[in-house]
Amino acid sequence: MFLDKYSALTIYQHQCSLMTSEGELLDLSIEQTVEKIDKETAIFVIHAPITYRKLHSPKNLNPHEWYDLLELAAFIYPTKSFGLTPQSMAHALDIPCPEPVTADFLFIIIDHLVQHLQDKQRLFPSESLQAQGAALFYAQWKWAPLIIDILNITLPIPSNQLQPTDSLKIWRGLPKWQDTPPRSPPRQQPLQRKETLQRLSELLGPQAETRMGQIDFADISRAAFEPRNHPDCPNVVLAEAGTGTGKTLGYMAPATLWSELNEGTVWINTYTKHLQRQIEEEFTRLYPDPDIRKEHVIVRKGRENYLCLLNLEEHINTFSQHSSHNKIGFILLCRWAEETNDGDLFGGDLPNWFNDLFNERILYQLAERRGECIHGTCPHYQCCFVENSIHKAQNADIVIANHALVMKHISWHSMNKSPEQPIFPTRFIFDEAHHLLDATDSAYSVAFSLLETSELRRWLLGNEGNKTRSKGLKKRLHDVIIGENKLERLLEDILQATHSLPVLNWSFHFSTEPDENYIPNSNPTEYFFYHVYMQILARSQKNTSSIPSPNYYDQNECDLFPILPALKQQAAILSECFLQILTPLSQFIQTLEHKLKADIDTLDKYSKERIETTISSLQRRAVNPLSVWVDLLNLLDQPEQNQQEPQTHVTFLKIKKSGTHILDIGIFHHWLDPTLPFMKTIANYAHGMILTSATLRDDSQHDTEATWHAAEKRVGTPHLPFAPIRASLACPFDYSQQARVFIINDLNSLSINNLSHAYLNLFLASKGGALGLFTAIQRLKAVHQQIIQPLEAQNISLFAQHVDPINNNSLIELFKSEQHSCLLGTDAMRDGINIPGNSLRLVVFEKMPWPRPDILHRERRKYFYPESPNLYDEQLVRLRLRQAFGRLIRTQNDKGVFVILDRRTPTRILSAFPTGVEITRISLQNAITSVQDFLKDTVLEP
Repeated sequence: MFLDKYSALTIYQHQCSLMTSEGELLDLSIEQTVEKIDKETAIFVIHAPITYRKLHSPKNLNPHEWYDLLELAAFIYPTKSFGLTPQSMAHALDIPCPEPVTADFLFIIIDHLVQHLQDKQRLFPSESLQAQGAALFYAQWKWAPLIIDILNITLPIPSNQLQPTDSLKIWRGLPKWQDTPPRSPPRQQPLQRKETLQRLSELLGPQAETRMGQIDFADISRAAFEPRNHPDCPNVVLAEAGTGTGKTLGYMAPATLWSELNEGTVWINTYTKHLQRQIEEEFTRLYPDPDIRKEHVIVRKGRENYLCLLNLEEHINTFSQHSSHNKIGFILLCRWAEETNDGDLFGGDLPNWFNDLFNERILYQLAERRGECIHGTCPHYQCCFVENSIHKAQNADIVIANHALVMKHISWHSMNKSPEQPIFPTRFIFDEAHHLLDATDSAYSVAFSLLETSELRRWLLGNEGNKTRSKGLKKRLHDVIIGENKLERLLEDILQATHSLPVLNWSFHFSTEPDENYIPNSNPTEYFFYHVYMQILARSQKNTSSIPSPNYYDQNECDLFPILPALKQQAAILSECFLQILTPLSQFIQTLEHKLKADIDTLDKYSKERIETTISSLQRRAVNPLSVWVDLLNLLDQPEQNQQEPQTHVTFLKIKKSGTHILDIGIFHHWLDPTLPFMKTIANYAHGMILTSATLRDDSQHDTEATWHAAEKRVGTPHLPFAPIRASLACPFDYSQQARVFIINDLNSLSINNLSHAYLNLFLASKGGALGLFTAIQRLKAVHQQIIQPLEAQNISLFAQHVDPINNNSLIELFKSEQHSCLLGTDAMRDGINIPGNSLRLVVFEKMPWPRPDILHRERRKYFYPESPNLYDEQLVRLRLRQAFGRLIRTQNDKGVFVILDRRTPTRILSAFPTGVEITRISLQNAITSVQDFLKDTVLEP
């Protein structure tokens, strides 16, 4: 029997439970376990990388030899995330879980997984399941013998049945989307207060507590769904809803009601993929049946997030060349692709631990990240996950998107007269609206750099003999231009001129320590950026300090003006080179457009769509960037800007590095206020918008009008014709009883030893359940190294972003599952994570999160607050502190302490914290005692 041969291991709070292969159940220390399992032939574990990490990563053990239950679960339940602990797997399988959990419980979990697989094959016999099991056997998967036994697979599989390799061609069985007519324009019926609050009540359920802030929010949000009274003048609601208000359900109520009443689509946009899925989960309240929910609600992301079936086919065609471990990952991914809801590789129903167990590059290789989608020409076009999501979104009631996708679409359509008609809703909701400035900056900024120009070369020329799967323009457009002499000639002119762009391995020609004897002058673009590089080196500041502090860093950037004479001279030469690409490109597009018009009556639908998408791709990927780059090169030939004239943009030179490796060198061009072009454009489409966040306003001046005016600046509403309706909804928490803020006044936080001492003792005082936030990765790593062993000696686990080889979602899942664990992170852990309950009861902030003083920040602070630039910095810091504090108290039963280790914290910054919370400047020792006292009544798991 398969299960009789092996042992099992679980670890909780550094206490190990081991079931040996002889059937002996042992409670062991970490050291005893490492010694004992070295003699075991094979071991069942849950999440091998984390288990290995908890054992202090001993060199005598190889976690790749272990049997990971998550891999087995990925074969049997491809789209189900089981968490990372025995308790979470038991909950997902709906089986009773003993307390405490011992290693023998893993065998019970395996029995339930096996039983489900047997039932699945008995009730729904599948040749595909058997063939994929055989494929895993040939790939030497450890669990394959068990699968072969359960499914009664005969090897080799008879020739008249589905073969292992063919079973991976999952596109053959995927449903095909059907083209549907565009949705009619929505009606304009306004919402009534009574019906809106009734919908809110339905969403909340009969047992929910009454929150007046949530009711007020739902009521005021109706204004965004009123009929628009003037063209290009949307109805806008700007609402600050504090943590605990329940703003998601607050805007869902009017949004879903308006969509049903008017047969229109509402786009709900947030900042991260994780938050998109959180919002999607809330719709189970209204649509508990998943099939019905898919008809009404769709999650939309950029193409780069979805599995590309053509990429998958190319990998399957070279399957024999992959390592055994990668083969297993591909096969399990094919199992998932057969059952996935939407093909989303990043944040969808693919378990978030997949990257931890297999090579992360697998997902990036299979996603559409090279800009080479051939749309209607693709043999998998009608079962494409991306196209399916686009078509579903056209008729969905609710589309849950992210800021980046919306910005990308709107900026693209504002710049081009595309043959594709933009399909935008009339109602938008922007959750986490405090991120709008960053999101619009990413969408509307211009990067003219070695990385971007070499990427364009790759897109146009393809792999150029390298061992990559990249196809050039000639191969992608073969079916469009074949037999068209003029198009073929123009394409050759384009490709010939493209050799002036840098090769993909340009980084070998540049070093952080430049060789004066080597000048990359064989390529005009590389030579131009060599002069950019030299200007930056000549004028930027260099870090000469060995202290790992954010106050010391290589600046790696400088102002554009005054320009080095050699750079200015090379700019004129490079501009001509780019025009030699741009001119035939424009003629190529014009010829295609003429062909489209001339042959409109003879072209079939497929050929018409192929030409239209070709024109769109060429415009977006080549003509647009080249045109902007030429404009920037021409800017270098102009006299220095007149400082007396109001400026709308800032342009600077920058080197991007990772350690000693240069990632990019370029000229970067940003709007000082990127919300300006965004708001001017979205006003053409939107009839109503809700902009909401828990941290919109900075109430430092205790001047209501001033705080609203500053909030509007950050989100861009002053660029709209009419002022928004403002709303501030009260938070339901009693912070005077639930929270404390301590500012440590006797610590030199620049010292890593002092900083580590503070983190260690505060984490011990709270008995874990602590989140440590850092402003610099280097300091996080230094502290982690000093405190991990003493914490683990006290049975407190320590996990860390940028240290543990585990993705952020897995780290958060681990942290939530162990109430005596601690987590270190940077700004990704400061915003948007939701950890209610006792798993998070202490937040320790390393220092004031002042913005990095780079050129872009320097110019923006002068632009937004010319009379008092420091006010811009202080507002950013207060809003960041509010975001961090918002992680601490998530429900009315939570208690927690927020500690700032920076003794230089200005009093004027403390208005970041909610009214009622007690703020004390205190010594470290007294803070440690106060943390213990405040949290002493917190009931923790044993």
